[in-house]
Amino acid sequence: MKMEKATKDQIVRNVILSLFIYVLPIVAMFITFLITGQRPWEKKAHKIENVKPLTIKNSQNNGSND
Repeated sequence: MKMEKATKDQIVRNVILSLFIYVLPIVAMFITFLITGQRPWEKKAHKIENVKPLTIKNSQNNGSND
């Protein structure tokens, strides 16, 4: 099937526009990293604090949460 030149040009234009819209936030993020000097991928993960887990009340502990 032959495609009209106008239709082909419109499809190419829409693909380029879609890729631009997709890449724009990623580029903006990296520009922000360059301007602010932040490097979030170099930060270490936060330690998880030792927190006493909640227990489900049942008949064995008579409703206490200990």
